Amino acid sequence: MKHIFKQTSSIVVGLLMCTACNNWLDIQPSDRIAEDRVFSQVSGFWGALNGVYTELLSSNLYGGFLTVQGVEVMAQRYNVSQNQETFYNLSQYAFTQEQVKLRLESYWNEAYKQILECNNILENAEVRHGEVLNDKQYNLIRAEALALRGFLHFDLLRMFGPLPTQLDSKAIPYKETISVSAPGMLTGNEVIEKVLTDLAEAESILKNWDPAVSEGMLMAVNDDDHDNDGNTYRFRGLRLNYYAVVALKARVYLWAGNKTEALKYAKMIIENPEAETLYPAVTRAAATDYSNPDRSFSSEVLFSLLNENKEDLYNTYFNSSNASSSNKLIPAAQRHHLQKQFGNRLLVELALRQRVQNLFGDDALSDYRYNWWEASNGIGETNLLMNVRLRKIADTDLVYGKLMPLIRVSEMYLIAAECATEEQTQYDYLNAHRLRRGNQVQVTTGLEGELAKEYSKEFLCEGQLWFYYKRTNTAKIQSGSSNTNITMSNAKYVPNLPDSEIKYRN
Repeated sequence: MKHIFKQTSSIVVGLLMCTACNNWLDIQPSDRIAEDRVFSQVSGFWGALNGVYTELLSSNLYGGFLTVQGVEVMAQRYNVSQNQETFYNLSQYAFTQEQVKLRLESYWNEAYKQILECNNILENAEVRHGEVLNDKQYNLIRAEALALRGFLHFDLLRMFGPLPTQLDSKAIPYKETISVSAPGMLTGNEVIEKVLTDLAEAESILKNWDPAVSEGMLMAVNDDDHDNDGNTYRFRGLRLNYYAVVALKARVYLWAGNKTEALKYAKMIIENPEAETLYPAVTRAAATDYSNPDRSFSSEVLFSLLNENKEDLYNTYFNSSNASSSNKLIPAAQRHHLQKQFGNRLLVELALRQRVQNLFGDDALSDYRYNWWEASNGIGETNLLMNVRLRKIADTDLVYGKLMPLIRVSEMYLIAAECATEEQTQYDYLNAHRLRRGNQVQVTTGLEGELAKEYSKEFLCEGQLWFYYKRTNTAKIQSGSSNTNITMSNAKYVPNLPDSEIKYRN
């Protein structure tokens, strides 16, 4: 599937950053004159919607906190030291520490800002349907805005809401209008209901109108058609398309504890008769290519962001030669008990490598994902295993080198394995997923432990491991900086609401 993604990235970016996008981000909903001007033409609507997708790449959202650093630090992915103050406090779940509070508040504010943008798009689309927007334009814009609103609210719930076993407790507000007044605080169950309502409407619309259903993901430029009725509707894998919404519903239902519905929607993806055409398993050749490895497993992506600055993330956090000591995120360590006593560098290096190797075990030679780790040649760090998933590939025209996946097919296999009612079927789904990663050995026991390992191996730099821990209320998580376990609790899984939100409501 490599050829699908070989297009000049400038063309793709141009499609995603269409007219009025940048200006839109500065428009306040109260500015009626500017708003009327923006929404007086189709390009204004696409620009507004694309602006939301673009802002998802904010460092406060999926361009940082919710993928490569914040939530991954909380999941004990990395061995952070006390001199990395904010990361260290996040790893200790010190949610009252000022820098941590600031990070969480920045996420909260940015997410609700984009929800507000979605609501403004939805309200104006209703007014301009038939006047500015034809049926196809209206339906796609409405469906994606609804899906984005549900997507953002759901992740806010996963972060700030109660444990899934306590969804009758107060959680977060659900913002459905552009009003400046604060909506009431809803319980977790009420938020789930509203998320599913938004996703259900989006699913119904997209089933009939999404080009992905009839033509596939269309992850390439149509050189013969560059107008709004052509390439505007392409690159469906970079938008919340029909298949992504179906998969998202499986994720939401699982969080709500409804395994029946979670399984239903997961099977709609993995048992789709067109699955191997629409989103086939990544091949060994593509995943392990020496010069241009497809580390995003792009053929399996259901929803991804296109990050032109992905290399910057690698250099900031993972490049052993360039990353600063305050930002560098090295793999979680199993500290050797002789480290402090002898200060033996070799022992330290072996200890730092051991945790990743233990995770893969005998699968390391066959599992494509082991290629996301590589020995570092940084000063004093020879043979130190480093995360290279975000490293730049040789051919910069390959779009998959810039993808940041947010929903992939593999998650559906893991959901199905967890939710199937027959034990054999559970292992069938799990082993099907493992086979897609190059693992020939069949797992037949220890389902819960194997699922935890798969979430750890599969979603590096995607943020899903932390939410797996919270959803399952994992009692102990191995520390990223030592060979000990952290005893988890409600207080460690549920941050306080931001001070500004609390003050606003008092």
